[in-house]
This record gives sequence, C-alpha cells and structure tokens, in this order.
Amino acid sequence: MTYRFLPLSLALLATQCYAAELHGLLDLRAAHSNSGRSFLDGGMGKTRYDTTAPAVSIGQAVLRAEFDVLDTVSAGVELSGDDRHHNVVDVREAWIAWSPVPSGAWKGRVRAGYFFPPTSVEIDYEGPGWTPTRTISSAAINSWIGEELRTNGVEWSARRMGRHVDAPYDVGVVAAVFTGNDPAGTMLAWRGWSISDRIAGRNEALQLADLPVYRADGAIPRQSRTIHPFREIDGRPGYYVGGNLRAGRGLDLAALHYDNRANPLAVQGGQYGWRTRFDHASVAWRPAPGWELLAQAMRGNTLMGANGVALDFRAWYALASRRIGRGTLALRYDRFSTSEHDILPDDPNNEHGHAMALAYRLPLADGWTLMFEYLFVHSDRSARDLIGEPRKQAERSLLAALRWQF
Repeated sequence: MTYRFLPLSLALLATQCYAAELHGLLDLRAAHSNSGRSFLDGGMGKTRYDTTAPAVSIGQAVLRAEFDVLDTVSAGVELSGDDRHHNVVDVREAWIAWSPVPSGAWKGRVRAGYFFPPTSVEIDYEGPGWTPTRTISSAAINSWIGEELRTNGVEWSARRMGRHVDAPYDVGVVAAVFTGNDPAGTMLAWRGWSISDRIAGRNEALQLADLPVYRADGAIPRQSRTIHPFREIDGRPGYYVGGNLRAGRGLDLAALHYDNRANPLAVQGGQYGWRTRFDHASVAWRPAPGWELLAQAMRGNTLMGANGVALDFRAWYALASRRIGRGTLALRYDRFSTSEHDILPDDPNNEHGHAMALAYRLPLADGWTLMFEYLFVHSDRSARDLIGEPRKQAERSLLAALRWQF
C-alpha cells in the first residue's frame, strides 16, 4: 500500500469500528450568466457558469464523516458529488490527526492525509465542503487553491494560548511536508485566474482550452490538455511554513510560504512538474458587532521546462460584510494578474483583471440558508485570440443558492 492511500484507508477502516459523526452540505443552485465558454468546458471564461449552463443545478453535494479513534486521535473523510462531470463521487479530504492533551500554554496537532492548506479567511474550515460563507463564489485566490492545491502529506501545527500566560493574544505556527501537487500552476498559467466555488476532487481531471502550444505539432507536445493537479511526478517533497496571531475576537493575522519544489524538467504521463512558489498573507478584523473586514494577498511564480513557461502571479481581495436584520450583506473586490517572462512568444500568458461580488445571506431554519449573489468579472487575456474568443471579456452572473447543512 502506498503512503498516499494510507490516511484514507485508515479513515474508512475507522468507520467500521467507531460511530461516525456525519455532516453534510447540499446546495441547489440557480444561475443566469452572459459569460462565454466556461473554463469548466475548455473555454477561457472566468466564471463557473456560462450561457449554456442549466438554469437549475447542484452547486455542492458534500458528505463528511468524523470519528474519534482514540482519546487524542481522530480521523475524517469528505466525499463530494458533481452533476456536471464524470466523477460522480470523489474524495475532497481524508485525514487522521493526533492532538495530544496540552501540558501548558502550547496546544499542538499532527495531521496526516489529504487536506486543504491553511490559507483562507473567507472559507469555513469547520463546516463541510470548504465553501465560502459570506458569498457564493470564492475570491480568485481561493478559487485557485480549491482547484489546484491540496496537502498530501503531514502537517504539524501548534498554538500558544494567551490566557495561560496572561497575554492578550494567541500565536500559532504551522509546517507541512507533502507529495503530489507537482502540476500545480498549470491551470494558472494556461487558463489564468477564475472566480468560482468549484472544488476539485482527488481524482479530478481538469480540461485546458485547445491552445496550439500543447497540440501534437506545438512547442510542448508532451503536455496533455487534460490536467491531473494532484499527481506526484518527480519524487521530491514540497513544503509550507506559516504563522498566525489572534488578538481577542477582533483581529486575526496570518502568513504562509509555499513551495512544491517540483522539478520543472520532469514529465510523466502528459503531466509536467511546475515549480510553484508563493507568499500569502491574510487579515480578518471585526471592528464592531455585526461588522467584518477580510483581506488576502498572494504573490508567487511558476516555471515549467527550462524556460518554456515562466510567469509571476499576483492576486488580492478585500471583503466587507455587515449583518442586516437576520441576514448578512457582503461586498468583495478582487484584483488578479499574471506576467510571463519565458522564451515562447507564441504562447502568451499575460492577463490582468478585476471582479466584484455583492451577496446576501439569509438563514432560514434547521440548517437551511438562502443566498443571492451578483458577480461581475472583467479580464484581459491575449491567449483568447488563439481560440477565437474575445481578448477582453466582461462577465456577469446572477446566482441563487438554497443550502441545507447538517
């Protein structure tokens, strides 16, 4: 049995021996969009829904099982369903964790398996699905993380609880070593950023647009148009390290450095290694009851081949939410860009754009929530000329979601 399947096997075995605590999310989605061909259908649109999308569909269908194996050992597995693609049921996360009883101010945890890195402040890590809670769509940063990044390895984290040392704040550190994720950066380079809530499963196969560069007569014919973002290609582990600070209930700060250490010259089964690195920072501030201000920023670079594809990428967003009556109104503004510096001028990968999401979330009863979102995305990407799409696009979507969470 290979290491990558061990955590999932242990989690499934545990379900046979221990009573599992089940959680789930079902999202019935209505959408209207003026967007051209979506990135999910091999286009270069920035949004999940386009003019051909069904008026009503399933936005998310997730089931999570968590169980205590021992007093200090827990495990979990999360499965997701999709009504649009061939993977009817796929694994979104699977892990086993050891959380020893703290003997002082420090509280630690070791987690092994397949899970999301700790990079977002707009995502609900405690609930099922890794979905945003204030809007329907995720910001560009988290749309990319949900699609191309997953930790397949071991993560250690520790937090010093301020109340034990008479300090007004908590501090935390995190570090991980992982395999897989060698193709991470492929979609960002050849398709660009997106604004979506589509989360890739463990066995996901993502489709690129039909660009000339990776056709049989193109400059990089060994690259497949079908991307498997969580593959291990070169046998080299990657890592991330980070820190965070919480001051009371009003302020959270975090930073993270990520490096998949992929060999950009390695290729296996149509998948190249992409050396992808980035620095990430976030802040969450709650200045008054009912108000919340969030921001994230990311800057990094990715390289494939000797210098076949090389680009820098940047993105940031700011989000403000305000509780109004029983509901919450949220406004998010995004900016994103990629800037290439490689040796293939016939493979343009520069882009820049911005987006705005205006959303309203209304809790109903017994786990039911109604959400609405207006999404606008403006982007300029010269590679669209190569597949007959307008270089500049202004995409608008109206979304409604009826969510049941248990």
